[in-house]
Amino acid sequence: MKNRIRDFKKEYANRVKRGLAKGHSLSRARGHISAADIRKSKPTIPDPNDPREKALQLMKAGATQKTAAKRTGVSVEKVRRYLKENTTAKLEGKKWVIMDRRPTLMLIASRGKIYFIPVTYRSRSRVGHYWNNVNKFLATNDASYLARYAGKGIRDAEGNYHPWETGPNTLRKLDSIGELDFTEIYHDVAL
Repeated sequence: MKNRIRDFKKEYANRVKRGLAKGHSLSRARGHISAADIRKSKPTIPDPNDPREKALQLMKAGATQKTAAKRTGVSVEKVRRYLKENTTAKLEGKKWVIMDRRPTLMLIASRGKIYFIPVTYRSRSRVGHYWNNVNKFLATNDASYLARYAGKGIRDAEGNYHPWETGPNTLRKLDSIGELDFTEIYHDVAL
């Protein structure tokens, strides 16, 4: 069987010609995608060990894309794509304003235990209010702080329902064995 000799210049010219005939820009006709063509991925829980996530954290702290990419050892293009796929970001002056609405792992007390659950962007404050009221209960021993959570719960990012732990004895028990050490809770959640 004889190998076919390909004419790459002719193939390239034909690809550009077809793309321009479809109304694409020269860049897109050549095979490059634009930022608008990048699809938003399904929200996933960020991996704090991913270098692209570390670059995103640096950008949230005020670093430029180039600086963040260089510090984490990732190309600027990969950081830009990760930013576009996972967040809503815009450059205001020389600083990035990044809205990150991905689910986050947070701790809740439910069914007598402490769990990490993926929480949606909108539910983060509900978890924070719950812990604030649990803290007030532990400080004052006033069960009225827990009354608003009785019989209610939270649905995580995957759709699973978790009832709030409102039993005063159970919360005291979790507190006494060190499960409710809030400095550790927030340390574990912080990136």
